[in-house]
Amino acid sequence: MTFVAFAAVVYVVSAQEVTEAQLAVASGGRTVRLGPASGAGPVADVPLEVYVARVLAGEAEPKAPDGEFQALAIAIRTYALVNASRHARNGFDVCDSTHCQVPRTANAVTRAAALATAGQILTWKGVPAEVFYSASCGGYSESPALVWPGADYPYMRSAPDDVHDEDVPWTLDLTLQDAQRILTGIGFEGRLRDVDVDERSASGRATRLRLAGMQPNVIAGDQFRLAVGAARVRSTAFSVEQRGSTLRFEGRGYGHGVGMCVIGAGRRAARGEGVRAILAHYYPGLEVTPLGGAAAETARVPAAPAVVAPAPRGGIVAVVPAASSTTNAEVVRLAARAHDALAGVLGTSMAPLTVRVHESLESFRLATGRPWWVSSVSEGTSIDLVPAALLAQRDGFEAALRIAVAELLVADALKDRPAWVRVGAARYFARTVSGGTPRTSGRDRCPADAELTLAISAPAQRDAEARAEGCFAREYARTKDWRAVR
Repeated sequence: MTFVAFAAVVYVVSAQEVTEAQLAVASGGRTVRLGPASGAGPVADVPLEVYVARVLAGEAEPKAPDGEFQALAIAIRTYALVNASRHARNGFDVCDSTHCQVPRTANAVTRAAALATAGQILTWKGVPAEVFYSASCGGYSESPALVWPGADYPYMRSAPDDVHDEDVPWTLDLTLQDAQRILTGIGFEGRLRDVDVDERSASGRATRLRLAGMQPNVIAGDQFRLAVGAARVRSTAFSVEQRGSTLRFEGRGYGHGVGMCVIGAGRRAARGEGVRAILAHYYPGLEVTPLGGAAAETARVPAAPAVVAPAPRGGIVAVVPAASSTTNAEVVRLAARAHDALAGVLGTSMAPLTVRVHESLESFRLATGRPWWVSSVSEGTSIDLVPAALLAQRDGFEAALRIAVAELLVADALKDRPAWVRVGAARYFARTVSGGTPRTSGRDRCPADAELTLAISAPAQRDAEARAEGCFAREYARTKDWRAVR
């Protein structure tokens, strides 16, 4: 029998007696709209506490102490509420993969933990907090800004975790040939000769790698890990040594290392630390707060209450936060103007077209996976833009929207070309229809795909985009047909 009390909520539960029907009642009508990461498959409205129990089954250690399950349940619930609009453009809240949280079939233990903590979330100054967790930090947690540029939270910092002294390092042998094949697959060019750690964070993680013989010759440590496979390169807390034609990686931990360490939470619970103490260690400054409080409830709502406005002709839809510095009608007007001007030059058009202006950089990053220095992402028939006020400080809202529309209009005809063709064409024609002078770059080297999609800094991104535009201008002047540029 487990007795747990948080705030004004008290539950006495037994692992054998909790059912999903009870969890549905405890959810108080709150649901999580769960969709497939692949984009193909059913979407389901799952009661919040049922969702928590299922994710616990996917994310927690199977035989961990109750304290780990309960601390993680609170983090899972908080994550689900804060990220309720992460997949809004896909028609659901969160996905079923590691991009969000991984649900599995709930069991007696996970249902008990969900009910024991039902309605409890983590808040920062009364607002539901963005939280992360990983399987194992390996003895030192990581700062979120070093994994996702721009993600800066005062309650998640790089700090030691003293329950990992007995961890056994993991190793991976990867041939240079295999590493080159993987890098080529994500847009790098050249022949790989060696890989070295070029920069480390305070936690000892590899934040940047030097790739001898490749173009570009650097990659963020986390990008390299994801490219090779997170199950193979378990974390970026590694060293690398070349042994002939093989790279030997040796590291610690499993996952990005940000926020709560699941294995660490279990070890802390086993040595007697309570749920609040565990959460306080990994999220210092956050408070455990019951749902239903005015601050918590009103804070969750802004993720969704954007104003949606269709264009008068029904071809363009704008999704704009109520507090944005622009209006839905203005976004529709500017998008229609950009579309018509570009369609006249390119000889192609599209409908419908959805333009989503995000309320924050964090919302944009979560929805697109792109860093803070990217202004827009165009995909399919949708455009995601960073907040309008921020675009006004960059090159202007209308200029960013015009480029984004141009990217959609050229995407289909140029889908089999290098990224610089599509990016360069969008910027060239966006500048042309606005009366500007397109950039030219003489004989500058055209950027590799990875320079545009995996840039490690804002200056590197801007340089790659400028070279892409210049390369396109040069080739377009030669071919006289934008569809023929290769």
